[in-house]
Amino acid sequence: MGYDPQAATSSTATGGTTKLLTFIRAQKARHPDAVLLVRVGDFYESYGVDAVMLVEHCGLNSMAGRARAGCPWGNVQATVDGLTSAGLRVAVYEERPWGSDPGSKRRMKERYLSQVVSSANPTYMHGLVLGDDGGDRGGGGATDDARHEDSSTSPGRSYVGVLETAQGYTLVEVSAEERSAVVSERLTAEAVSCRLAAYPPADPLIYVPPEGGKGTRADRLPFLPWRQPSSSSSSGPAFAAGLSGGNGLGRVRVRTLSPELAAGVESGLSDAERAKRTVVGAFLRLDESVPGCDGGGDENGGEGEGGPSFTHEDFVVMSSSPPSSDDRVRTNPLHLETATQLGLMSDPSIPDLVSSLLPPSAPATSRRFLRRWLLVPPPPDVAGAMSDLVSHLLRSDSPLPPGVASAPSLTGRVVSLIRQRQASAAVYRDVVAALDAASTALREGDGEVVRPLLDVLRHDTGIAVSCPEELVERLGEARREIDAVVVRGDGRDGADAISDHGDAVPPAFFERNEAIWRGRVRPSVLTESDHVRTAARALAEAVVEDFLGVPRGDGPDGDGDGRPARAAGRKNPVAQDIFNNILGLRDPTQALVIMGMETSKKDKAADRDREDRETLKRKQERYFHPFDRNGKRITTKYTTERVQDALGAYVTACESARAEVERVLTGLSEAIVERGHLRTILQASHLNLILSTAARHASSSNAGGWNVGRIVDGGGGGEEASSAGRFDSLTPHWMDRSACVANTFDLDGLFLLTAPNMSGKSTLMRSAAAACLLVNSGLCAPVGEGSWVRRFDSLFLRGASADIPTEGKSAFGAEMADLSSLLRSSTDRSLVFVDEIGRGTSPRDGTSLAAAILEHMSERGHSGMFATHLHGILDMPLGDGARARLRRKRMAVAEDGDGRLRWTYHLEDGVCVDSLALLTAATFGLPDAILERAGQFSQCWSHDSGLSADVPGNTVAAAEPLDESTAPIVDTERTQASTTLEDAAFILEDVVGSGTSVHIPQSYLSPPSLEGSSCVYIIKAGRRYYVGETESISRRLAQHRSKGDEWSSSTAVVMKVDGGKSRALNIESRVIRALAKRGFDLISVADGSQIRPMGRRG
Repeated sequence: MGYDPQAATSSTATGGTTKLLTFIRAQKARHPDAVLLVRVGDFYESYGVDAVMLVEHCGLNSMAGRARAGCPWGNVQATVDGLTSAGLRVAVYEERPWGSDPGSKRRMKERYLSQVVSSANPTYMHGLVLGDDGGDRGGGGATDDARHEDSSTSPGRSYVGVLETAQGYTLVEVSAEERSAVVSERLTAEAVSCRLAAYPPADPLIYVPPEGGKGTRADRLPFLPWRQPSSSSSSGPAFAAGLSGGNGLGRVRVRTLSPELAAGVESGLSDAERAKRTVVGAFLRLDESVPGCDGGGDENGGEGEGGPSFTHEDFVVMSSSPPSSDDRVRTNPLHLETATQLGLMSDPSIPDLVSSLLPPSAPATSRRFLRRWLLVPPPPDVAGAMSDLVSHLLRSDSPLPPGVASAPSLTGRVVSLIRQRQASAAVYRDVVAALDAASTALREGDGEVVRPLLDVLRHDTGIAVSCPEELVERLGEARREIDAVVVRGDGRDGADAISDHGDAVPPAFFERNEAIWRGRVRPSVLTESDHVRTAARALAEAVVEDFLGVPRGDGPDGDGDGRPARAAGRKNPVAQDIFNNILGLRDPTQALVIMGMETSKKDKAADRDREDRETLKRKQERYFHPFDRNGKRITTKYTTERVQDALGAYVTACESARAEVERVLTGLSEAIVERGHLRTILQASHLNLILSTAARHASSSNAGGWNVGRIVDGGGGGEEASSAGRFDSLTPHWMDRSACVANTFDLDGLFLLTAPNMSGKSTLMRSAAAACLLVNSGLCAPVGEGSWVRRFDSLFLRGASADIPTEGKSAFGAEMADLSSLLRSSTDRSLVFVDEIGRGTSPRDGTSLAAAILEHMSERGHSGMFATHLHGILDMPLGDGARARLRRKRMAVAEDGDGRLRWTYHLEDGVCVDSLALLTAATFGLPDAILERAGQFSQCWSHDSGLSADVPGNTVAAAEPLDESTAPIVDTERTQASTTLEDAAFILEDVVGSGTSVHIPQSYLSPPSLEGSSCVYIIKAGRRYYVGETESISRRLAQHRSKGDEWSSSTAVVMKVDGGKSRALNIESRVIRALAKRGFDLISVADGSQIRPMGRRG
C-alpha cells in the first residue's frame, strides 16, 4: 500500500482486536483495483496509493505529510465523484453505529463494506433517506453544492457491450441506475467508435467476437477510439468463467466473452433482447459495484447495505434501433470524424453545435439530450414527430405550463435512490413536481403538442402510451401514493414543529435532534413523534427545576409562562455539548440562583448566609460530571440524575422517531417499485425533458431567425427527385444571421469546390452538413423558409487532418483511414462533404488520389461537396458518369475600387485556380521579406492565373419610417377609470394598433413564438404595474420574477411589435403615459417622461 506508520488499534467485524491498517490491508487484497475509503469517526480515510488518488483527483491534502488522506463524512459523495469521474472504483467501509444512551461506555468499532461505487453507479447509497436534498450529508459549503449539482444532474456511465455479427456491430449500453438497456444494431466500427468516444463506458467494456472469428483480439477491435499499440500488458483481476483478462486501455479494460456464453436463440426472442441478456448477464457476473450483485456486505460476516438481488430480467430494453419497418431511408449514427467536425465532440477548435441550438441558460440535461439525439439520428417517424412539435412551438402563442422547464430530471440517480430504498422526502418532492408538470402538459396541451410529444416519448423510453388520458391517470396514481406519505414543502411547522421551550433548553439542542426527521412525512402516519413531545416537555421541566431553580409549576406548561427569562446580559447557565449531544451546567452554584434574580454580589452573599450549611451541601451533592460519547467524564459540565434520565429518554424517543420516519420512507420506496410507479416516474421525467428542450430550442431558433426545413423521402418527380436539397439563406450555425453572408443554392449533385484561402469554403461545407443533420433530425436549422433536404442514410464530413501518434498514424494515414471508412459505408443516398484531401503527400500523388476518389464518389451517386486546392484535378480525364454529376463551384472574390481583393463568402458557379495564399499570409502578419521572396519563387510554377468574376452587389432595402401622425390614438375615455390587467392590455392593444395581446399567467413561460421579436409587455407585480420592451421576453420575465416578493407571482401581457426596437421603445413610452393618465400605479414612470423617437427602422 505504500504506507506503514504506527496505527491505532481497531476492531474488525469478527470482534478480534488488530491494527486498523491490518484490516485495511486485508480488504485491499480483496479489492485490489478499488480505492478504499474507510470510516474513522467523523472522517473517511485512505492510505498509501489510495491516498495519492484522493490528492490527485479530489483536491485533498495529505495528512501530516504522509501518504494518508481523507475527507469529512459530509463530503464523502464529493470525494467519490472525483474518483469515479476519473474512472476509478471506490470501496466504502462504514462503522457500526455507537450506542444511543448518553454516557455509553462502548468503545469497540466494527467496520463493514457498505458499497463499491463506480462510474456506472456514482451515488453512494448510505444514509440518504433523511437527507434534505436526496443525498446531502451536510457540512460542505460550496463543495457540497457543487457535488450535489454534479451527482444529481450528471448521469452515471453506462456499461457497454459490443457484439460482432455478420451484419455489423451490436452496441448494448446498460444503465445500472435505471436498469435499462439501449440496443443499437448493424453499426459500423466507426459508429461504435463515435459512441464510445462521446460517452466513455464504465470499466470494463465487454466484447463478444463472432463464432469462429480468426485473428487476435487487437485485430478485431477497430472500434476502440483510444486503441494504441503497447508492448506491456497486465492481466486484470480474476473474473467469472469465460471472461479473459486483457490489456488495460486507459481506465477502461476490455474483457472478451466467449461466443459460447452468449444468449442462445429462442422462439419469440428478438436479437435486441438476446444482446441485452448476453451483456447484462456478463456484467452481473463481473462487476460487484452493480447494486444487488456483490456490492454490499462484509467478507468477514458483517451485513452490508446493498439492495436486493436481481437478474437480467430486471433490465428493460428502453429503445433499440432495428432496421426501419417501412421503405423510408433511415439515417445511420454518425462516425467519429463527422461528429467531431460538426462540433458534437467538445473539440475547442470547432464551434459547438448543441450550444447553437439552445439559449445559454439551458440546463445540461437538455444539452445532453440533443447531443445524443444528433449522434444517433432518430427514425423517420420520430424525426417527423419532433419536427411537428418544434414547428408548433415556433408559431404557438400559448404559454407553456408551469414547472415543465424547471421540473428536475429524475433519470439515473433518483431512480437508483428509489430502487435502493434510499430516496428522501426531498427526492419525492422533486418527483411530485415532475409528475405535476407532466400531467399539466398533457391535460392543458392541444393535440398538436401532445401527439408528437408522445411519439418522441415512446421512442425515448421504449414504453408505449395508449392515449394521453391513460398516462395522466398513472401520473395521478403515483402522485397520490407519494402525497399520502410525504409532506409538501417544509413541514417543520404546525403539528410537526420542532420542540421549543424558550430559554430553558437551548433551541439549537432541539434543532439538532429533531430537524433531521421532522417535516418529512405526514404526522398522521407516525406514532413516535408524540413520544418526543412528551419527552421534550419532561426534559425542559427537569432543566428548569434542577438547573435554573424554578419551582415546579412555574416551568414549562405550569402556571407560569413556561419560559423563564434570564437577566439582561447574563449568559445562559445551561450549555449544550454538540459533540456528545448532552446538556449541562457550566457551574453548579448557578443552579442555586434563579435566572434573572441575581442582582449583586451583596445579595448573593446574603442568600448564602441564609442557607443552612447542611442544606447547601445537600444541594451541591446532587450534581455530578456527565459522560462523553467515549465514556469519559466531562469535568467542565455538571448534571443531575433527573436531567440525565430525562435527557436519555428524549434522545431515545428522537432516535425511535427518526427510525420510524426512515421506515416510512423506505416503505414508500418499496411501494413505488412494487406497484410499477417507477415506469411512470421515468416517463414523466423524459416527457418534461423533451417538451422543455423542444421549447427552448424553438425559442432560441425564433431569436436567431432559424426555421424547420422540410424532409423529402424521395420517389417524387421534378427538382426533388434530382437534388439532395435546397438551402435558402444558409448561414453558419455559430454566427448571428444578421451579421454574416447567407448562401442560397440547390445541392443537385456533387460540388467540386475551389476557392481562395479564407474565403469560407470550409465554413460553407460545415454549415451545409450541420443543416442537413438538423433537418433530418426534426430540428430547426439556420436556413430560410422553403428549405428542404432529402432524407439520407449516412452523413460524412471530413475536414483537415492531423497526425494521431497514439495510433501510429501520420496526418495522411489518418486521412486515408477516414476516407476508406466513408467509401465502405456510403451509398447513393449518402451526403458527403470532403475538405482538402491529399495535402499530406506529394502534389502529384495527392492530386491523383483526390481525382480518383472524386470520380468514384460521383459515379456512385453521392451528393455533397468536394473542396480542394489541388487544381490539377480540374484537368484530369474523369469518366463521363462522374462528369455528369459534378458541379463546378467557387467562392467569389471581388475587387475594391482601389484594386484590392476582398472575400465575399458567396457561392457561385465557376472555377478558382488562385488560392491567394500570399494575400492570406500577409493578412496574418508574415514578414514582407518572406512574402516578396515567395512571390519570386511562385514565378517558377506553371499555373493558370487570374480570376474573372463579376460579383453582383447586394442591396438592402431600408424599412420605411412610420409616420407617428398616423399611429393610433388611445381612447382613454372609453370606459370609467378601471385599473385591472385586462384594462392595461386593452390600452396596450390600442397603442400598438393591431394584433391581440398574449396573457401569461403566474409561473407560466412565454410562448416561443415571441422570442427574437420586439415586444412590449406589462407586468402586474402586486398592485403595481411595470411596462417594458425586449427582444427576449422569456429572459426578461425570468429576470423580473427572480426579484422575489410580489415579482415572483407576477402575471403579464405581451404584444409583438413590428418595426424593430425603435418602434417598441416609442410604444413603451406612450403606453406608460396612457396608463399613468388612466390612474395605474406604475413602477416604470421615468421611461414615459418623453416619447422616444422611432428612428429610421421604425
